[in-house]
Parts: sequence; structure tokens; C-alpha cells
Amino acid sequence: MSDPVPVSIVDANVLLRFLLDDHPELSGKAAAILERMERGGEVLHCDPVTLAEVVWVLGSFYKQPNDAIARALEPILKAEGLRMPEKARYIRALGLFAHTVASFGDACACAAALEDCQGRLYSFDRKLSEVDGVDRRERPD
Repeated sequence: MSDPVPVSIVDANVLLRFLLDDHPELSGKAAAILERMERGGEVLHCDPVTLAEVVWVLGSFYKQPNDAIARALEPILKAEGLRMPEKARYIRALGLFAHTVASFGDACACAAALEDCQGRLYSFDRKLSEVDGVDRRERPD
């Protein structure tokens, strides 16, 4: 009988150092953590708020475009060793963020509406009406 695979929470700074590869010491440590996860030596748990923080930092501080952010994060989110509540929803939100919706928060709201509410979404952001399947509303029917 083998020992259970350890589970650890991963913080935004680990993901950022890995993605940016901008710090000689910390980026190497981050790569080692993610490589261990990829080999099945550890399961990493990422809170959705942590994902949102990474997206925000990459876009606001590092000025990376939405599609580049989504391309960088998608393989990490899709990794078998990464756990996240409603993981498929956040992968879908990254796709919307890359191609359709300017804000990651709005992309998450659209993904939730599409998955849970037949697309119904209360929002005053008229651009969200352009998202396929989203039925943006400003008031109750």
C-alpha cells in the first residue's frame, strides 16, 4: 500500500513566479512545485480567489493581454494534479476572458450563468449581451 499523495494549497505568488519566470530563486522553486504536481507527487489546491488574483496581477501590473493570460493559465488549470472548486467553470471563464469578455470577474459571472441559469444574468454591462448564450437582463421580467 502506497502513501497518499499530499495535498497543498498553492498561492498566487507561486503561480506568478512560475508563469513570469522573473526571479532566479523563486521562479525555480515555483517550477519545482508545479513539476512535482505534474509527476503526481503532490496535488495542488487552488482557490478561485487565488486564480482571480493571478489574472488581475498579470493584467494590471504586468500589462499582459487577456488572451496571453488565458493561454498561460489554461494548462495549469487543466492539469490533473490541480484541484479547484468548479474547475470546469473557471476554465470556461478563461476562454471567455481570452476572446469575448474584458473583465475576468464578468467572465466568471457569464460562465456561471451559462452553467447554472440557462444563461440568465443580471448586469448593466451591455457588452455582456454579446456573449453567446448569455441572456443579459437589467430588471426582472
